[in-house]
Amino acid sequence: GVVLMTLQPVLVTLSQNEQGKLDYSPVSSTLLSEAAKIGISAGLLQWSGQRPLVRVDCKEALQYAVPAFIYFVNNNLVFIILIYVNATTFQLLSQLKTVFTGLLFRIFLSRKLTMVQYIAIWQLACGTATSHIPKCLSGDLSAEGEGSSMFGLLLSILSCVLSACGGIYSEKLLKDKASQSIHWQNMQLYTWGVLFNFAGALLHDSADLSKGLFRGYNFWACAVVVNNALNGLAISAILKYADNIARVY
Repeated sequence: GVVLMTLQPVLVTLSQNEQGKLDYSPVSSTLLSEAAKIGISAGLLQWSGQRPLVRVDCKEALQYAVPAFIYFVNNNLVFIILIYVNATTFQLLSQLKTVFTGLLFRIFLSRKLTMVQYIAIWQLACGTATSHIPKCLSGDLSAEGEGSSMFGLLLSILSCVLSACGGIYSEKLLKDKASQSIHWQNMQLYTWGVLFNFAGALLHDSADLSKGLFRGYNFWACAVVVNNALNGLAISAILKYADNIARVY
């Protein structure tokens, strides 16, 4: 999971063209990732022999729409952030996920954090802040060579908040029915993901998508799709069998 999360911004940066823009649609990329997650989860559900135990509950299925929408916004937001912020800065700012996750973990899941965990979260917050002191002092937050801007920094913080919210909500859903197959739970979550991304593609990129779903894709763009699909499945397993603190650390 750590390797896949680390690779995400690197692969997105590699998939950009020489002008630092994307030749493909970010919404189509997340749509393909969500579809791949459903396909993999369906295969694993069948292979596990738990398919006969699956029961469709509309009320339960609707609950998965909330984290799916949060992930839909956040997954597409990453592509925008990496236009303004380089991969290294993005990774540094991503450490704030731990701060927001720790707070929400305590508030909404009523889990107690040890003093060591509180100190670790505080150190991460301080480390993230101090890493930008040189740029703030030089007034060069948007230097062309660095590829960073205040807008990108703010979007990165918003992404961390969304990631924490989605993670906490997903952990609650996954663990409320601990005996239920994780593959079936994933299918419900990612079905909503496909619906949201398909709607987003029609509303935002319908003209480009009419030219082909894979328009502008190169090797690295395909790698982004595969990496995001595997990353999502890995995160679900971490949330079900461990917790959000393990995910962000």
